[in-house]
Amino acid sequence: MKTLVCLLAVLAAATFATPTQAAIITVTTTNNTVSAGQTNLTQAIQMLHDGDTINFNVPGAPGQVQYFPTPNGGYPIITNNNVTIDGYSQPGASPNTNSIHAPNNARIRICLDSRNGYGTSMGQITNLIGVPSRPGYGEDEWAVLGVFGGTNVFIKGLAILSSPTGDDGAGNTGDIKSISFACSHDRSCANWHVGGCWFGLDPATGKVGYLSDGTTVATPAIAIAAYRHRDVSGGPLPDVYPQPATIGVAARSSNARAEFNVFVTGYGFDSEGLNFRISGNFWGVLPDGMTSADMSVLNGGAQLGDGFIEIGRNTSNLIIGTDGDGVNDADEGNVFGGFAKGGAVMMDLYSDPQTNIVVAGNWFGVAVDGVTRFTNSATLVDTFRSQSTVQFGADFDGKSDALEGNVVFNNYPFADQFPTPGGATEPRLLLLSPGARVSFRGNTLVNNDLVPFDYADGTGSRLDSFTNYEAAYLSTNADIIPVLATNSPYPLLTGTCATGNPPYTNIIVDVYQLDPEGWANGMAFGLSELVTADGTNGFPQGKKYLASFVDNGPLDGDPAVGKFRFNISGLNLGAGPVTVTANYSADPPGTHNGRTHSSNFSNPMTIIPGGASSVGLTTVVPDMLLWYSSTANHYTNGPVDPSAQLANLSNWEPYISVLGDSTFLIGANTFADDQTPPAGANVTATAPFQRFVVTFQPAAGGAPKIGEEFYSDAGSPYRGVINYSRENGNPQRVAGDKRVGAVNFLTAAETSAGQNPAFHSDSRWTSNLTYQADNRYVTVQPFSLDPVTLEQTPLHSAFDPLY
Repeated sequence: MKTLVCLLAVLAAATFATPTQAAIITVTTTNNTVSAGQTNLTQAIQMLHDGDTINFNVPGAPGQVQYFPTPNGGYPIITNNNVTIDGYSQPGASPNTNSIHAPNNARIRICLDSRNGYGTSMGQITNLIGVPSRPGYGEDEWAVLGVFGGTNVFIKGLAILSSPTGDDGAGNTGDIKSISFACSHDRSCANWHVGGCWFGLDPATGKVGYLSDGTTVATPAIAIAAYRHRDVSGGPLPDVYPQPATIGVAARSSNARAEFNVFVTGYGFDSEGLNFRISGNFWGVLPDGMTSADMSVLNGGAQLGDGFIEIGRNTSNLIIGTDGDGVNDADEGNVFGGFAKGGAVMMDLYSDPQTNIVVAGNWFGVAVDGVTRFTNSATLVDTFRSQSTVQFGADFDGKSDALEGNVVFNNYPFADQFPTPGGATEPRLLLLSPGARVSFRGNTLVNNDLVPFDYADGTGSRLDSFTNYEAAYLSTNADIIPVLATNSPYPLLTGTCATGNPPYTNIIVDVYQLDPEGWANGMAFGLSELVTADGTNGFPQGKKYLASFVDNGPLDGDPAVGKFRFNISGLNLGAGPVTVTANYSADPPGTHNGRTHSSNFSNPMTIIPGGASSVGLTTVVPDMLLWYSSTANHYTNGPVDPSAQLANLSNWEPYISVLGDSTFLIGANTFADDQTPPAGANVTATAPFQRFVVTFQPAAGGAPKIGEEFYSDAGSPYRGVINYSRENGNPQRVAGDKRVGAVNFLTAAETSAGQNPAFHSDSRWTSNLTYQADNRYVTVQPFSLDPVTLEQTPLHSAFDPLY
């Protein structure tokens, strides 16, 4: 009778499915001991039928996290199809609602807790297969949750904490994985999905979880595993993989933000196979989106594995990030933290084939605010191999292009990562093999190496591989990196690039603002391949994508193939230097996921400005020259007479300032009208002698007026010899009071005024022995200006401000 009562109690705790109707099985306790009236997770998995859902309703305080200690021996392996395990069904739980570039605000209340070192041996699947074969798991590979053969399994709303290794106390040990998926030749395990889960994080705090020692991070050896299944050695059956599958946001999801995962792991997704979609996840970033959880640092790096994502055997049809279909694209990118100490890569891709890989819309090394940088010097991809066809960034098909570019911040802080760059191994963003076809477009790059192909290491050993890498797609008989002309006047951008090899003959030139950080820091390595007659180049890369132009397209002013002249007016050139890539496509521009191969970035070039309008300014008065007339013997802004114009003394750099909101002040060096020094002056300079002037230009337009840098003590403009020892001294200075309505300004120059009788109305020059012979020193004088008449009035006599 007792047995019957227990059975009835178990039946009462769950709604059972008929062969034609799915059931909801509700877990009501964290206790692994079978108790009347309660259902634990072990029982729930045992009760599953195809199509069932496991929900949770464990009693507790509002918002309390329920921790499920893994039973010794682990949970049963899930083998059913169309199964959902829904942690968000627990009262108080809720999925994330924020974008991928904001903190993850999920409220997870169900935590599977293998910090006790218990797990399920995935080697048990040998008993489930029933025929001789080679499953992808051994007896020492354990899982918190294991799935074998079941299709359309969806696991969501769970946190998983775990010891990285397991021990059942009976001599059985193994490495623990959070969730493992396995298949066989007749059980596909297709279409599994993990979304809205946290790994290695305590859901009660949103922080890194630890074991009882306070040091070991409570994250498994591998977060998610999916391995191939093979026939017996020499058998006729092909290898099969548990695929396709999704980690994060499913394609065209109806609730994408609810499916974001957060991983604290040194070895995130370890898999063999193809057709994986990895979208909308934090990797090595806490839920706040601002804090890196770096496994190369945590626990002294002891739990660092191969990296965040490792896929081998067949890596085809892989999406990491945004698929660019116009649905949820803004929320499909991943946010990757950093590996400060090296030893791992972001994505480890091994074995051929590697066709149709898309890496798009991801952020690397930067927090969700787009500003805060994570300490990082990790390689992103190892390796795009010889058969790879890759889209890294945007395809510019007109759909979600701005969302497809990756944002890559690396090698930060530079001084810490490379304290002596001249003797260091330079960083490498991507490892590429000759034969790989890599489209590398529309990305935001800050402080990376030479990209996409890092051809310089100081020895020249990579140059042949670089040439071979490009040879399948473009002519290697000329420069294989685009070259920008150094004399391009705004708004024209001119240059050359290699011609394409058929069928890659559609050439698209992408224009970017240069990343100054990568350029400057790249110089510090002093790599011999980058040394030119003008010095050592840095690592050119694009910090901001600006526009694309088609070689020989309607906007190209040069009809020759491989030569271009584009009008780039209206583009945001930032500080000025630009860099370009040439992209060689076998498809017309605008083709979705087109067959395209990108060159490396050109060395930068700053376009020569034209008139005021060439840099986006409005001309309020016509440009005019200020010059000294030898026939009229004065400084003027009148029509230039070349026969009367005196050549400058190579120090006439103008200095400008603004006076309030009324007047531009333009100071310059020029010649003294009276070239005769004062009587008795000890002059060692040689004629012609200079003086200083300041020109007043109304900001609202109108004619300018030429004033003087100094007035004599008598209050009249001084136009004579004023520097006794240098006829071509340092340029003058002028500074205006910039407050609205201000009228005062200050002039300054290198003079010998203290020895000049025109400035001797008092004894201010008798306090220092400097004011004698041919000495020179800083001299200043304050003035006021009438902004209507442009008349200047001295407010004080000229003086040396140092004494």
